[in-house]
Amino acid sequence: MELRGGGWRWKAPPLGVAAVAPELHVVPVVRLAGEVKGPFAPAAMAGLVEKLKAVATSAGEVQLDFDCPDRLLGDYAAALGEIRRTIPRVSITALAHWPRLRDFAALTKNVSEIAPMFYDLQRDPTGVGAEAPPPPILDPGQVAAALRAWQACAIPWRAGLPTFARLTVFDRTGLSRGQIPHWTWEDFCFHKSLHTLAPTRLGVTLLRADADTRVAGTPVAAGEIVASRFTDRAALAQSIERAREAGAAGVTLFRLPDGSDPAGSSPGDLARLASPALPHLILRVSDDEHLELVNDSPFDLAPRLAGEKNDRDRGYALELDLPAPVFREALAGDFWRVTGHTNPDAKTPAPAAVPLATRLTFWFSDLRAGAARRTGLLPRAPGTTLTGVRYRILNVEGATAWKPIIPTEPPASPP
Repeated sequence: MELRGGGWRWKAPPLGVAAVAPELHVVPVVRLAGEVKGPFAPAAMAGLVEKLKAVATSAGEVQLDFDCPDRLLGDYAAALGEIRRTIPRVSITALAHWPRLRDFAALTKNVSEIAPMFYDLQRDPTGVGAEAPPPPILDPGQVAAALRAWQACAIPWRAGLPTFARLTVFDRTGLSRGQIPHWTWEDFCFHKSLHTLAPTRLGVTLLRADADTRVAGTPVAAGEIVASRFTDRAALAQSIERAREAGAAGVTLFRLPDGSDPAGSSPGDLARLASPALPHLILRVSDDEHLELVNDSPFDLAPRLAGEKNDRDRGYALELDLPAPVFREALAGDFWRVTGHTNPDAKTPAPAAVPLATRLTFWFSDLRAGAARRTGLLPRAPGTTLTGVRYRILNVEGATAWKPIIPTEPPASPP
């Protein structure tokens, strides 16, 4: 909802609470935004309470998400008390530093639970560059320091931690130009105009454009920096453990892992953060003219944006070693690109057209738990089979040895 002209109005019609599986506990969350002058004046409160009551659960529960300025925390506490007289269970999001404010104790008396956010604890600085990267989304050192103030919180609280990823453009002076929307890892992992500036640290990788270009449709000028920031898996696991030690009733992860690249890790990987990430990749025959690379494990193969060899050493490579030219054609399909070579083990392999190639390389950026990448059409030359064709995956631990392709299991006979 937005506060406009002294009253709260829906920015978009509320979705309501849909029917879900009985084991799921759904809490409607209402984001409050708009004018910061008098957001909880008496004239505005009556309408706010009625609108919240209409979207609360049948048991009388709602959560409010409001970036309350420090100076208004007392007013916010009083408004929450008024809301709670109508809606029995009101929880709120909070900023990590609120326990240090004078009115925090009053706030805790008027809500049932608090979800403080322990990410983005500092704004992007000016002067971002190769030697001065922007802050990570999640810094475990900063989280540990912020958690100390929450140990004395008198009511239940849940630590809000991130799982998402973000892509930001910084101009030549190091000033943020904002976020790139609707991107995929492959939009910039193999981008020919972007060069990595340093190894990835706490999920932060910097890439500089050497020419005017576009990244996922967003213009990027020569000399500007694209900063990729994803939630570091080890940092998230450590922060969850520190939150539990500080007395958190639980953890709220942002955002929903919906399968898109900006959403971050998959649900399977998030459920196993305490275990080392050991993806297991296998290549199998999908049908007569396609192969399929499958992550046959509950762990994500994370994006690889900065290798050790040079500023172009990124991503992963599925290599097919052919005893003779087997394929008449090779299309990339779900992979970023496919290339062909002859004499692949020579010091300088020779690029070759697919019908002449004895090695094919399929490039890709990542592969989530349980997911698969399918090649495009791979029609074989007459009289050839996949016998003797082997594969390996570069830059993946435990996958660099040559292996035979796994054939497709025949369909089960009908009963």
